Amino acid sequence: MEELETIIVRKYKKEDKEIWDDFINHSKNSTFLFKRDFMDYHKDRYEDCSLMVFENNIPIAALPAHRIDKNTIASHFGLSYGGIILRKTETLHKTLQIVYKILYVLKSNKIEKIIYKSFHKFYNSIGSEEITYAKYLIKAKLTVRQFSSVINLNDKLEMNRTRLRLARRALKLGVEIKEVDSFDDYWNNILIPNLRNKYEAKPAHTVEEITKLHKSFPKNIHQFNAYLNNDIVAGATIFETSNVVRVQYNSANEEGRLSGASDLLYIKLIEKHFNHKNYFDFGTSFDANGLNLGLLNWKESFGARAFSIDTFEIETKNFILLEKSINCNNKEAVLNNHHH
Repeated sequence: MEELETIIVRKYKKEDKEIWDDFINHSKNSTFLFKRDFMDYHKDRYEDCSLMVFENNIPIAALPAHRIDKNTIASHFGLSYGGIILRKTETLHKTLQIVYKILYVLKSNKIEKIIYKSFHKFYNSIGSEEITYAKYLIKAKLTVRQFSSVINLNDKLEMNRTRLRLARRALKLGVEIKEVDSFDDYWNNILIPNLRNKYEAKPAHTVEEITKLHKSFPKNIHQFNAYLNNDIVAGATIFETSNVVRVQYNSANEEGRLSGASDLLYIKLIEKHFNHKNYFDFGTSFDANGLNLGLLNWKESFGARAFSIDTFEIETKNFILLEKSINCNNKEAVLNNHHH
């Protein structure tokens, strides 16, 4: 158990920003969503409870998290995905030690439960599933299963003919697709009215927030609009990461749908602007009533297929279930370690 004593888990504090961001840049399963400028834009909505894990003063893992109540934390309701971030070289055995230590420290601090929203595997820079095995060992309970509609850009299915026909119609009508720097036009004229009228909902980001995030992450956040006779009729807000292009917001007005502008927009994004990426992620197709079949069919008609996004409940007391796997057969060593 000596190895475990060298692993230190502590709460993130704002003086750690540089170390945190540098770690996120060099880990194997992270994206810019875990950088502090992204996480902290809504810090008034979420009480941060992120953890950092060090070994010999070197960061080896991080958990972006916020507090739900005095006994529960979550990773992370303000982000599309969450979970334990690991350094590139991390092995299975060390990962189990990290998970053990995180749960042990949380339990010692009276946190009984983690709501844990998993990371999509295809975002990983290095394919690995150590955490999946750790979750099995600690009896993580699957509580929510949603899915994202994703195109594997290296092995694409054919698009539905209707999509291609509508895109040709848009070209004939003179629809133009442009990347723009301002989000105001799309937010105010397409996205907000659409979400209000269709779902009585609002975008998760205000136009001020997305503009600020774009300033912080100009290489990752893009706005593409479709114009017909110089009027905006459709748009897509794109989050770009090393492997994946994710559609964060997708919306069109009636003219945008009927003219084929939104079909042309997505075909251009998939075939031209981001064809060098590995995956094109359309996001989920759920609304207040559950699965939105119309939206799902539309995404699948571009060749997207379902990848699950799972949320688990983890009881921190289950750190004990990892002892055998991390060679804690000797009960005395365990007890000694707990008194340090």
